[in-house]
Amino acid sequence: MVQRAAGAVSETIIASINACILICIPLERLSVYTFDASVSQKIARYALICALMLLGGWMLQHFLPALCWAAVLAIGTSKLYDRWLAYFRGKHRHVWAALTFTTIVGLVLIVPLVYGGIIAVREAISLARTLLDSSKGPPELPQWLHQLPWVGDWLNGIWLDKVSAVAAHGSPEDARDHVGVATATVQTRPAMVQWTRMLGVQLLRRLSTLVFTLLTLYFVYLNRDSLARDVPRVGRRLFGPTVEGLMTRAAEAIRATVDGIVLVAVAEGAIMAGVYAIAGAPHPILFGAVTGVFAMIPFAAPVVFGAVALLLASQNAVGAAIGVLVSGGVVLFIADHFVRPVIIGEGAKLPFLWVLLGILGGVESFGLVGIFLGPALMAALVAVWRSWVTEPAPDSAPP
Repeated sequence: MVQRAAGAVSETIIASINACILICIPLERLSVYTFDASVSQKIARYALICALMLLGGWMLQHFLPALCWAAVLAIGTSKLYDRWLAYFRGKHRHVWAALTFTTIVGLVLIVPLVYGGIIAVREAISLARTLLDSSKGPPELPQWLHQLPWVGDWLNGIWLDKVSAVAAHGSPEDARDHVGVATATVQTRPAMVQWTRMLGVQLLRRLSTLVFTLLTLYFVYLNRDSLARDVPRVGRRLFGPTVEGLMTRAAEAIRATVDGIVLVAVAEGAIMAGVYAIAGAPHPILFGAVTGVFAMIPFAAPVVFGAVALLLASQNAVGAAIGVLVSGGVVLFIADHFVRPVIIGEGAKLPFLWVLLGILGGVESFGLVGIFLGPALMAALVAVWRSWVTEPAPDSAPP
């Protein structure tokens, strides 16, 4: 009985204390305090997420090009990988499919680079031997330049003046004997060594980027299903349900850009390689491959076939040079004005003007990978614009 009475008294005292607290402190202040704590926690959480993302981006800044290239290659080859994956069966089908497909992609990327590097090194050695051989004297202008009326003698005089100006840094005996070419060549040896060293460093950097790109690409293929499920989920949690459409549009733009840029550039390179072979240009396959690479960048392919035309003209093959210029112009006009706009515009649902601006701006801002990132960014911006235009305004909503 005494314990029950004591319990009742204690409950009455606790209830009285709670009532006094509620009377002294209004409920509104308690609710405001709880709400502020929740908002502060959210702000701190998002601040921590942003700080971690910035720290991770800063830590991986040298690997961001490899990650971007891996994402572009994975999106651009997704349909081909679906067909490749269908040929594999068993428990480890994803592992073997990702490994073999990454190997194929690596061979497609590495073999042309190795072939072009071998040819470039061979040509560089030949050029170095020519420059270091002082017994041949200064190089002569082509015969067809000498035969040009009124300007042939003028060009020859300018060329000799330039060579004599270079030779002025040498001794008088060398200037009289070999027009100073040997002395100028000796003076350029340190610059050639430094340039070769810089070229080797850049090649090592590009090779490391390629290795990390293929390594990342393998893991993207291996975990493609989980990434396709988790990335949109994280995007919805961070930015809302509308971000999923933007991500889909950006992926479609990358895929359409790969089809429109890479495939058309490969076709241009193959056609121009045949034109170079017919015209009698040296190393037509190498020049065709370089033309295909430059054809990925708008208005850059004329640099290559223009150089080939000049090379042919320097060998007194003026007709072949004109044929290369005309053929290159026709192929470039058809590809840039008819084929490429249809492929990219239909796939990315983007006007070709914005595709062109995205490619040029992407190359200027991000380098070669900007060819694909630029149109993806423009597609996302155009998608945002179209959603705002088509979305009804709040004042026009029905009552």
